[in-house]
Amino acid sequence: MAVRKTKYGTWMADVTVGKRLDGSPDRRQPTFKTKREAEAEDRRLMVLKETNRGRSYGGILLEDFVDEYFWPQKEGLRPSTKRGYKRDLKLRIIPMLGQTAVEDIGRYDIQKMISACLSRKVATNARETLSSILGLAVEMKVIQVNPASYKSYNYPDATKRPDDACGEWLTSWDEIKAVLAWLERHHPGELVHRITLLGLCFGLRKGEILAAHSDNLHLKQSYLYVNETCTEGDGPKWVGDPKTENAFRPVPIVKLARKWVGKWAKEGCYLVTGTDEPGDPDRAWKVMERTFGHETFDDGTPLPRLTAFSTRHSFATACVDAGVDIEKLAKWMGHSDISTTRKYYIKYKLQNLTADAEMIDRLIA
Repeated sequence: MAVRKTKYGTWMADVTVGKRLDGSPDRRQPTFKTKREAEAEDRRLMVLKETNRGRSYGGILLEDFVDEYFWPQKEGLRPSTKRGYKRDLKLRIIPMLGQTAVEDIGRYDIQKMISACLSRKVATNARETLSSILGLAVEMKVIQVNPASYKSYNYPDATKRPDDACGEWLTSWDEIKAVLAWLERHHPGELVHRITLLGLCFGLRKGEILAAHSDNLHLKQSYLYVNETCTEGDGPKWVGDPKTENAFRPVPIVKLARKWVGKWAKEGCYLVTGTDEPGDPDRAWKVMERTFGHETFDDGTPLPRLTAFSTRHSFATACVDAGVDIEKLAKWMGHSDISTTRKYYIKYKLQNLTADAEMIDRLIA
């Protein structure tokens, strides 16, 4: 990276802007008190570098800008975010705009890229990735305006997916108890049992499930403190801070989970694996799919098609069904806005709504 911290605690911008008259490299290494000042100087020097190369800086092709400037500025990205950027660049942005000069990319070009996407979700991701790239170009004064930052584009229709595309949601604690009781009988303490229990009883995100550690389990005070997440992305699995400040949170331990998490905590390791290594994301999701996609309850009824994703949503819906205040639930889930909890994490089955309708019928009879 062109900006780095020195051993004296200052920040250095390090850019070779060209060659001196004697042919030696013209390397500039000014230092600053803050990283922000160093980054601003780094961008200014890169503009000078392009000028010395004899071309309009804005005339640089998008593909070259990404390789030479965008990625070096994004070395600290989360692996999962980096993977998403690479996917959008490879499949959608570079094929459409890679050979276009950065200064020539306009709303028409972006709309053409969006229209070529198969769904609104795919198109939105591609536009946001492009906006991040062009945002850097604005900071570097390559262009004055970021056309990808506008949201008033025409998007493809949202892809219609079945309600359980990301796994089936349970809607009550009775359903949750039935699943956990079956796991206790058939897979006690196994990987699938641990993942499912942490998802259904704590409402953890997928990465938070894999990163849950016994050091953060406080049985006397009855809570699990969430302060790490485990993700897969560009490279090996990665354990680090949660994505947002609100994700750092204490999560109460419900009675249904106490016996098992107390037992796993004695292992002194990650709760999912029982070892010093966090769970492997790919293996964890395959175990869930293998169990909940093929096995049945003791009476032959198919198990609900649970995924690590749907266990968190099941937890939220069951809490609301049990009367938990939604503002408290939002804090439990790590959401900054209760509208997120209400809109994306709560479902009602038809029979639940029918029961409410019958109650209304009795009241007005």
